[in-house]
This record gives sequence, C-alpha cells and structure tokens, in this order.
Amino acid sequence: MNPFMYAALLLYGALTILTGCQKDPVEIVATADNLVILSSEFSDKYRSWLLTTGVQDTSRRRHAFVGDMAATRLAVLQARREGIEKAPHYQTKRITVERRILIDLFIEKMMLDSVAVDEAQVRELYTRAQSTVNARQLYARTYAQAESLRGRLQGGESFQMLAEEVFQDPELQASGGRLPPFTFDEMDPDVEDVAFTIPIGEISHPVRTPQGYFIIQVEDRFTRPIITETEFQEKRHLFEAYALERARSRTRRHYVRQLVEDARISFLDPTLLQLFERITPGSPIQEDGLDSGILVYFGTPQESWTVEEFRSRARFATDRQRAQVRSIADLRDFTQGLIASELMLREAIPLRLTPAYEQRLEDAMDQYIVQYLHQLDFPEISEEDARAYYESASGQEFRQPARIELTWQIFSTETAARAVHKLSDPSGPALFEAGMLGEISEDLFGAEEGALVGPYPISDGWIHFHTGSQFPPKKRTFEEARDFVNSVLREEKLRENRLARYAELASRYSLVIHEEVLYALAPGAAK
Repeated sequence: MNPFMYAALLLYGALTILTGCQKDPVEIVATADNLVILSSEFSDKYRSWLLTTGVQDTSRRRHAFVGDMAATRLAVLQARREGIEKAPHYQTKRITVERRILIDLFIEKMMLDSVAVDEAQVRELYTRAQSTVNARQLYARTYAQAESLRGRLQGGESFQMLAEEVFQDPELQASGGRLPPFTFDEMDPDVEDVAFTIPIGEISHPVRTPQGYFIIQVEDRFTRPIITETEFQEKRHLFEAYALERARSRTRRHYVRQLVEDARISFLDPTLLQLFERITPGSPIQEDGLDSGILVYFGTPQESWTVEEFRSRARFATDRQRAQVRSIADLRDFTQGLIASELMLREAIPLRLTPAYEQRLEDAMDQYIVQYLHQLDFPEISEEDARAYYESASGQEFRQPARIELTWQIFSTETAARAVHKLSDPSGPALFEAGMLGEISEDLFGAEEGALVGPYPISDGWIHFHTGSQFPPKKRTFEEARDFVNSVLREEKLRENRLARYAELASRYSLVIHEEVLYALAPGAAK
C-alpha cells in the first residue's frame, strides 16, 4: 500500500467530516462539495506521520497525504449516501461499538485521566526495545495449578519434565517450554514485565494473563551495548505513548478485577457444565430447556442471568474472546468479564448525552466503513505474478545483511571484564545483523573468528563478546521472500484500486487542494 494511503487509513478514525463551516481561507488546505480539511488538522497528522515513518517532508508527500485524507472522507461519505448504515453488518457493528465506547469513556472518567508516566518508565521501555530475552514457560488454567507447578519446580522437577505434562504443542514439549527469543511488545505486557525484571534463573510467581497463568524463568537477557541519547530522543514521543497506554491498560485491568471481586459472582455448576458441553465443538445439539436455567448470581442486591441472558450479552464479545473459551475455567472468566461490562454500562448510560460519546461513535463508524471498503479491494496474488516480481527486482531488494555469530558475558565491573582472556559462562550463541549492534558493529565484524572483543559499558555492567562465524550478505531465495513479495504486490494492487475509486470521487465532489496554503505550512522543510 502507498505509505500515504496507509497513513490516511490509520489516522482516519481521528478525522471528522466538517460541513457548513465558515473558516478563514488561510486555514483550509482542501475542500470539496461539503468537506473541509483545516491546516491545523493536516499539520498535526502529517507531522505525526513524518515522525513515525522517518521519511522526509516533500511537496509531493504533502500533496499525496492531504489528497488521501480528503479522498478517504469522500469514500465514507459516498458509502453513507449509498445506504451502508442500513446494512445488517453495519448495524451489528454499531451496537458493539456503542457499548465499547461507553465503557471506555466510563473508565476514563473514573480513573484513566489521572494516570501518568515518568521519565524512568519511558526509558525502561526504550531499553526493552533494544533487548532480547531467552526464557522458559509453563502454563496453567488456574492460579492453584500454577502454584503447584512452581512448587514442583522449586522441589527439583525440571521444566523439561513438566512441559511434557502441561503442553500439547510438540515443540513446547520437546524444548522444555523454551520460548523463541523475544523483545519489547511481543508478549503479554504482564509476562513481559516479569521477563525484564526477574533475576536470571529465578522462577517467577504465577503471572496472570487473559489466557491463564504462566510460570517464567529467564535464562538470559541481552541489551544492545551502545544506546545513545540521540537515538532515545528521536523516538521518545513514541515510547511515551507506549508507556502511557500500558499504564492505562494495567489500571483498567486492575479495576475490572476489583469489580468482579466486589460483585460476589457465584455459578450454578451443573448449568455451567451443561452450557460448556453445549458450546464445545462437536457436541450434539440438545433441546433440554437449558436456556431458561439460571447460570449465575451476582451483585448487591443479588440478581441472576439465565443461559439465554448470558447468550444475549456474549454476542457482543469479540471472536478472539469467544475462541479463548476452551475449558470450564475459561467459561467462568468469560462470564465474569461479561458481568463486569454490564455493571459498567449501567453506570455509563448518562455518557450517551456527551459530545465526546457522539464524536467517538462517528469516528469509529467512519473507520469501520474504511476497513470494510478496504476488505472489498483485497486482491489475491498468483504464484506467477509473485515469481515474476521476484525475478525482475533488483538484487538489493531481497538482500539479507551480513550476520555474525556471537557469544557474550556480562561483568559487574570494568576491572573484572578486562581481566578475562576467555569467557567462562557465556550466553548465546546467537546471530546478529550489523544494524542490531550499533556503534560496535565495525569492531565485531572486523575481528577474526574466535576473537574476544570488548569490553563495552552497558546499563547493568560491562559486556565482552566472543566472535564466531560470519555470513556475508546474500539474496534471499524466492521461498524466503514470498511473504514480502505478496505483501508488496497486494499493496500495489490495493493502491491502484483505491486510487481509481478516489479519482472518480474527487472528480464527482469537485475536490480542490489549496496548494498555496499547503506548501506554506511548516511540518518540515518541503522540497
């Protein structure tokens, strides 16, 4: 997809159609029959996009970006005029979105507006993004099961032995629960927090996630040795946003858990078991009057849900949430989440009358229309087209950078690091590309195989490297590059389809881009 188009689709949820506005012409960068894009909103979104992508500001990019903003709005306007709001899929989506927005506004009003992050939290996330963790895990559906596993590990049983017992996945069984190396934002946030803070080798307490409980043991952590202040400041705004979103998410989870606890939820186990058997794939359909049976009691004063009432709320859950119900314990957690949502919705009803609710609902449904139109354009890529693109591309397009195999050891002091002539307890080995090693890349790639290189200062001590084999740059094979080729061709076809439709819309609605205003703005130095 054209990067400008992609940015417009991502940013569209924050944009609204402005009709009948009387604005100073100096403030307007694009107009159509009943559409206005102000210079202030263009500047904010365009500057954010430049920072996120790292590309340079040019006149061509400004023109393409504002054109995509306008054309995307026109596509939504046209879809509404053609009656998309009457379509069943739209109406179903709207009901779900209304509930989500009310709950979000309620939680923000209750607590999230007061959540803040400090400098240390932002720097910690940035350091994590430069780090790789190697760890093992064990999984349990309940806290009691997880505590039992932890006790067995502390009693001398191995991850290898217990992984064969708790996992069905053959790879996790064979590897003793060893995870692929991971970094920032690749795991559940609570699992990540433990993986980046627990002492190496220590067995964690049970970590609660939406999927269940995990026991973690970190085998090693590697942080890129040289992290400059300049690099941090360039991406600081992104990690501030990450840190704030994580803090808000954590506060929200704690609030919902407390709400569930206060609701004093109790299940009728026979009904719960019958319901689980009915919803389990492959189970026969039974006409046993279950829908009228009481499933759960909650609240003060106490109230109840029948199975039918449970079903009416469950339809608003996401496909992912429903797919996670694979056991009786999952069904309990799922039902508790529905009850928490119901309790919050009752408190949130007055928020329907606020401008914030109306604006968010309009933005969210506009974004849904954009996504729906995007799906209609989704093309299939043939093997023939993919191979033709691969064979005609330049050698650089599928070039795999040079790599080097390294082992390493971390020392608490510079004196200790400089005293060694051989690594006694190395981590690794692992393959690294030049770009992953920052300023010390030249030292490592320039050293002979088997050399000891370093030490270098890092955040928690000093690091020494032992160099292994080097692998020169090479062109990836077609099979290695196939996913990338498909992505490139699909984006090109999507762009062609969308540009054709947008050109027709721009003509129909007399779209005008006020270039004298556009180029006078200062998100960057346009060229």
